[in-house]
Amino acid sequence: MIIDVGDKTFDELDPVWLLNQYRAAEVDGAGAIMRMSRLAGEHQLRVDLAKHLRDEAVHAWLWTKALNDIDGEIVEVDEPYQKRLAFHFGLPRTLDDLLALTWISESRGVEQYTQHMDIKDIPVPIRQILRAILKDETWHVSYIREELERRMRTDDSLRATLDRALAADAMAVADIGFPGAESLADRQLKTVSA
Repeated sequence: MIIDVGDKTFDELDPVWLLNQYRAAEVDGAGAIMRMSRLAGEHQLRVDLAKHLRDEAVHAWLWTKALNDIDGEIVEVDEPYQKRLAFHFGLPRTLDDLLALTWISESRGVEQYTQHMDIKDIPVPIRQILRAILKDETWHVSYIREELERRMRTDDSLRATLDRALAADAMAVADIGFPGAESLADRQLKTVSA
């Protein structure tokens, strides 16, 4: 598929386009983490969100540097995955909504980065960045999953929020057409249990 961005045209598998997608995801993610930080009441969640926010900023910088290193232009990504996810979910109004969407988004990021790592011809510097970011992203999925599990012990309605987020993910993935994307519902909803 060909993507038009202003006066530029990219193939969806063009490394510059992929790195811009990754960069946009990290920048958008930072905004969601900042919003959650303002809503969080528990000390440990605030600490975890602060670390997560730092990670998102570092990741955005790493993708920006990678683009610069390959002489790639930084372009705006009008419809990154997170925007499609939010569109299908609806306006997140609560901390639970944001946690559910962030858990889904981070899980999707781990899947995409892992698939990218499996590409044989990936340049070593990009592979190193992916490896470093995957370590952080795996922790993000873990701490958010633990927070969701803790909250679900006292709030059964959170299950419906997670189901809504999973459905939104399926629609966002269909919109964007991630090659080889698997359903998160089949694999990860089981890890968040009441």
